[in-house]
Amino acid sequence: MNDTDDAIPIEKPFIPKYLQNSPLDIYNRTAERPIPLPSKWNLTDHGRGMWVIENQMGIEYIGIGLAAAIRSDHPIPEEAGIYYFEVDIIDSGPRSLIGVGFGGKNVSVNIQPGWRSSSIGYHGDDGLVFIERGFRGNIYGPLYCSGDTIGCCLNYYDDTVFYTKNGINLGIASTRIFTGDMYPMVGMRNLPAQAEINFGSRPFKFDIEYYAKTIFDKFKIHRQDISEFGDVSFGISDLKITGL
Repeated sequence: MNDTDDAIPIEKPFIPKYLQNSPLDIYNRTAERPIPLPSKWNLTDHGRGMWVIENQMGIEYIGIGLAAAIRSDHPIPEEAGIYYFEVDIIDSGPRSLIGVGFGGKNVSVNIQPGWRSSSIGYHGDDGLVFIERGFRGNIYGPLYCSGDTIGCCLNYYDDTVFYTKNGINLGIASTRIFTGDMYPMVGMRNLPAQAEINFGSRPFKFDIEYYAKTIFDKFKIHRQDISEFGDVSFGISDLKITGL
């Protein structure tokens, strides 16, 4: 018996439908170390007052009015090219003090997304997008509250970020994606806020499949084996084309 006989098979990461047959998916099928995608909330990476429920997909605010945020279990892989997730707002609380976005590993989870460097957040109470600062947000979209679904899309080919509300694209929120690993984040600040994340295990409200196909078709990415670009760790910057 050799070491191979005793090897434990590596579980392939879940690939949402819009990324199936993408370079990342093709790479992961045979890779010894497949690249994981966010799949649930991290039980040990959230702020005070945040409670994780529903198979690590749901969150509930149980704090005393101070902001609390949470990060996903894995960062968003830049090699995916396109990444999208949605947050169902089950209960926004009376003031809709909820922020949906993403941030780096070192961003505090005791503030709202977007209030510190390497983070962005679209906030329900005022419709503003906060990008790396808490004292002033950018006018962006409508307010949101209980019953709404907020989506966030990162396009690494042109470094843009956009949000959706109930399946409608709200337009570009940022023309820059921060360097380093980025994690989906949700922040809350009032009782009895509750939300549920969708990383692609359920149908999305927004037609991300059509959007992703449009982007992949434009760059012919989905027709090329990832081996043509060498190691998957090459970085998406090698494929960027401006002027989308």
